[in-house]
Amino acid sequence: MGTVIVIVLFYFPLGVFVGRGLLILAFFFFMGMLVLWRITFSGLALQKRLHKRLLIVGAGSCGSQLLQAVQEHPHSGIMAIGFVDDDPRKVGKEIQGLPVLGDSSRLTELVREHQVNLVALAITHEKSGVLLKEVVRVDFSGCQVLDMPSLYEFLAGKIPIEHISDIWFYFSSSQNRKFYYRRLKGLGDGLLAILYLIMTFPLFLVISLAIKLDSPGPVFFRQQRLGKDGKPFEIIKFRTMVEDAERDGPQWASQDDSRITRVGRILRKLRLDELPQLLNILKGDMSFIGPRPEREVFVSTFQQLVPVFRKRRLGANAAVIKICDYEEQVPHYSYRLLVKPGITGWAQVMYPYASSQEETREKLKYDLYYIKNMGFFLDLAILLKTIRIVLFGHDKFAR
Repeated sequence: MGTVIVIVLFYFPLGVFVGRGLLILAFFFFMGMLVLWRITFSGLALQKRLHKRLLIVGAGSCGSQLLQAVQEHPHSGIMAIGFVDDDPRKVGKEIQGLPVLGDSSRLTELVREHQVNLVALAITHEKSGVLLKEVVRVDFSGCQVLDMPSLYEFLAGKIPIEHISDIWFYFSSSQNRKFYYRRLKGLGDGLLAILYLIMTFPLFLVISLAIKLDSPGPVFFRQQRLGKDGKPFEIIKFRTMVEDAERDGPQWASQDDSRITRVGRILRKLRLDELPQLLNILKGDMSFIGPRPEREVFVSTFQQLVPVFRKRRLGANAAVIKICDYEEQVPHYSYRLLVKPGITGWAQVMYPYASSQEETREKLKYDLYYIKNMGFFLDLAILLKTIRIVLFGHDKFAR
């Protein structure tokens, strides 16, 4: 931005003419000052002010998953120092290398003793009155308090679907503030689709010829998918598999699928097989960015209701497992149908292939992250990641 301003001042002077040779000197001066500023800021701020000492309340599966996310992101500035748990059998022991320092009644004391400035609540069941009072005291003392899903989302760029509720998702992703974004996105999708169709028309002809020469069958692949609110539509893609690839019934696609043709493998790697979906965007069935449109046969499977079991405490050491609710086979999968599907999306650039129900659960975590945080800057990040993947392929940064 500074360079642009200097170019305007140097080439379109409002007063005394300034020699343009100084533009080169200004460029190097800006660059040197920027590097110096970032080194200074990192040295003064990152080592102390921006580091967070984390205390995790809850040493169960929820807390362990959060600790794993912290350990997988060492440059986040967050350092976990221990757990707090009300189970007397866990106090004093280590979980994944971290000690359980005490129970919830000592939370304020432990925060002060260990100089904690971030507390994460990793408890999925109902919280006790003692814990809630301690959390209020900690919060008023100046220590930041977050729930596990929010901190996990910040670290991993995805939402832990096993540890959220519908009410959490509602309060965390109000769509009222995104009204103008959604309207402008629809208009931008249509204009960009027309522009790209004009620019890529010669490419359509080259790809069509290559597909015809490579293998018998039609140029385009058409298949019914589910869009926004579960509305069915016909998706259009360049054919990348052999003809009649699903003669044995619907199958998952994988990265090394033997049904993919030679030309199809190149098209998939460069994402060129998606080009005909510009027509789906013009028809209003899709957007440039959003969750991938899924087939009804898989969606109906993911949305089947299954019972949720939870351990209920009956006494000091006794407990019983009971059905407490019912949820979708893949929890919260129906939220994926709240927005238009897209050619690319957060899940596609972070977790490219899903060839099983377990991988679908993992991919959904990224889709829900996008739906909750969708906005212009996240869309821009997805576009830049998509360009990198097209140019260099999926690498360790893509997950």
